[in-house]
Amino acid sequence: MTCGKEPPGHFRLHTVCGLLMHSSLVVTTEGLHLGIAAVKFWTRKKFKGCNALKKRINPTRVPIEEKESIRWLQNLKQTTTLLNEPERCVHIGDRESDIYELFCVAQEAGTHFLVRTSVDRLAEDGTRTISQEMDNPQSKALHRVELRNTRQPPCRSDGAEFGSFLRSENRNSIPKSR
Repeated sequence: MTCGKEPPGHFRLHTVCGLLMHSSLVVTTEGLHLGIAAVKFWTRKKFKGCNALKKRINPTRVPIEEKESIRWLQNLKQTTTLLNEPERCVHIGDRESDIYELFCVAQEAGTHFLVRTSVDRLAEDGTRTISQEMDNPQSKALHRVELRNTRQPPCRSDGAEFGSFLRSENRNSIPKSR
């Protein structure tokens, strides 16, 4: 992108920050999309990757209220309040939602969450880690899923046992994107 009065053929590069959005989609157990329960929009004055920021500041020393991560807590609170049945909600998040404060807010609200962890946190009474707990999990549920494709008839899975299914993910077995 050219910017300002540059000689022909010379370019001045700059980062465009744009508009960022974090939303909470509500879906029934049957897969019916009910809509967006919470949404947060923001923009950045400057964009720097997480690694560049970590060299300047220690992210564990910055209060959650001053981080973009606050959006996870705000959306959980707003969604839980809007739906008015926190015990029936399961909030699902990626590694970015592996925030201790989110776990506390979910517990206070009486709701549930499923988070793909980025840190092997202490579990239960604090003497074991999450990975140790997941080594020999007891199956909590069996859920059968019907997969659909517009070109083929529906097929049914044999089911996934929650617990062993969650532990089967191994970072080394995930194919790298090209």
